[in-house]
Amino acid sequence: MIDIFTEKYRDVLSAAAEGVCKKLNVPTADIAVEINMVDAEEIRSLNKEQRNIDKITDVLSFQNLADVHFPFDKNDYEDDINPEDGSVFLGEIFICEERADEQAKEYDHTIERELSFLCCHGMLHIFGYDHDTEEKEKIMNDLCEEVLSDLGQTRDKGYEKKEENRPFHSGFVALMGRPNAGKSTLLNTIVGEKVSIVSWKPQTTRNKIKGIYNDPDCQIVFIDTPGLHKPRNSLGDYMMKTAASATEDIDCIVYLVDGEKGLSAEDVNNVNRYVADGFKVIVAVNKVDHITKERVMDILTQINGVKGLVAVVPLSALRKKNIEPLIAEIKKLLVDTIRYYDEDSYTDKNMRFIAAEIIREKALRLLDQEVPYGIGVDIREYAYRESGDIIDINADIICEKQAHKPIILGKNGSMIKKIATYARQDLEEIAGTKIFLTLFVRVKDDWREDESVMRSIGYNKKDLS
Repeated sequence: MIDIFTEKYRDVLSAAAEGVCKKLNVPTADIAVEINMVDAEEIRSLNKEQRNIDKITDVLSFQNLADVHFPFDKNDYEDDINPEDGSVFLGEIFICEERADEQAKEYDHTIERELSFLCCHGMLHIFGYDHDTEEKEKIMNDLCEEVLSDLGQTRDKGYEKKEENRPFHSGFVALMGRPNAGKSTLLNTIVGEKVSIVSWKPQTTRNKIKGIYNDPDCQIVFIDTPGLHKPRNSLGDYMMKTAASATEDIDCIVYLVDGEKGLSAEDVNNVNRYVADGFKVIVAVNKVDHITKERVMDILTQINGVKGLVAVVPLSALRKKNIEPLIAEIKKLLVDTIRYYDEDSYTDKNMRFIAAEIIREKALRLLDQEVPYGIGVDIREYAYRESGDIIDINADIICEKQAHKPIILGKNGSMIKKIATYARQDLEEIAGTKIFLTLFVRVKDDWREDESVMRSIGYNKKDLS
């Protein structure tokens, strides 16, 4: 089976992959190959992680079998056969659309032709072909040209970037789910900017944060919400009211399920409640890159037992895998025809808010288990200098207990310096200018129960009414 994790150019990639299998006399039902379309940054990251090469390439193939021989017989690879469908997993292919587009212009042929070539090239690598000698390179290129000729993908059509004239639509989508399901990571991945903070700790998101996705034919306003949980204090109550208010006047709910933890009874109850309340619900099973295909299929089978869902999409928010199919499903549900925000907007939050969130994220990550969730950030000053090219930020990290203060400060101030350094680096990238960040630690006993303190650092219940 050829699994293609993108809607765009799906038919082109499928035809090319199947064309290679046909040329090599390999039944597609006997094999499993995953094909992904990624952006330049993702393929650079893969090159750095897997090949120790800091470079943007057009295609990457990761071969699962060390030796594939022909004629292909899946029974020769008994240890690699998936008992669920009887296929042999051969590997993964990653194609960079930006590089494909550049190369299509360079060679003056269609983007479809370039993608077909890259897919063929990747498939041949999966089957064990290589181009480390002139002779091997000629064999690979000749096979690619034969497949492309069979598909009618010739070089003589000229470059043409397809632009589909679709009517413009827009709408609002609430991201819901239990704590740590990956809502903030998904929001940042879709929007392409750091909108919501991310850490391994559940209940990291405290406010209703809007992230804005723009493309030529649509604008989707995503609302990231705190994970659904039972509140234990005033801050927890605020977080749950924030989550509840996110479902007002929305077009659909994307409910995230943590694939590593599986589908819980609480997940099922939440989804059933949203469906019963008349919401259009898409379930996204996140973190599928961390679990086996068998586990993914088991979760999908369970979810399919829930009635009334619009769609179910397995994905990896962190690895940007299968994001386009999710966007495609959301687009089907959009009914508005106006653009609510400027095309270059990616969030409704100002930089003062983002600065507080980034500082809190770094504290949560660096402090690990030592200081749990009793941390707030109060931005005391956010001001441009007269020169206009430097921003001064002074902020307090608020903790609940006196014993937490030396932990946050660290030995000789080492921890708070580290928090400030990492936060400043992120903020300078977002703001595009130099930042001087000064952090202090302030103890406020049980501040999560003190609504006046909560209001001062941005958690105002009146904003939800």
